[in-house]
Amino acid sequence: MINIEHLPDDLIIHIYTKILKKYRLHEGTFIKLIDFEKYKFLEKFIYRKATSFHRLPFDNIDEYRMDYKLANYSDLPDRKQQSIDDDLMNIYMTVSENTVSYNVQRYRLKKIEDLNTKHKSSMYHRGDYKDYDWEVVSYSYEI
Repeated sequence: MINIEHLPDDLIIHIYTKILKKYRLHEGTFIKLIDFEKYKFLEKFIYRKATSFHRLPFDNIDEYRMDYKLANYSDLPDRKQQSIDDDLMNIYMTVSENTVSYNVQRYRLKKIEDLNTKHKSSMYHRGDYKDYDWEVVSYSYEI
């Protein structure tokens, strides 16, 4: 069996970062990522899976929408039967000549006492769960 260290650098980087997904390359240095098999409990808080990527149809503006599925914060047994959406995050990215702007929106269904802001009932569907509501976090930044 061939040792991975004897392969060309570009193949090693591809294997470590794309196939094994154990490392990320930052300024020429490998950074070890979290082993979610070992720390399964963390998936509830930081897991995200891209579900769609769209280029928005605006003239003269490069704008994209990325949708991510989040691990549900609240484990409710009949969430699907009541047509309650999974927790999600939307990111809108606008690319201009000198900057990239991001608008992030995160939606999580939480028990009202777990919400991190003063509770004001949301307009989003929450089924029969009157003691739950959607926590909506929005922020923007530019680089």
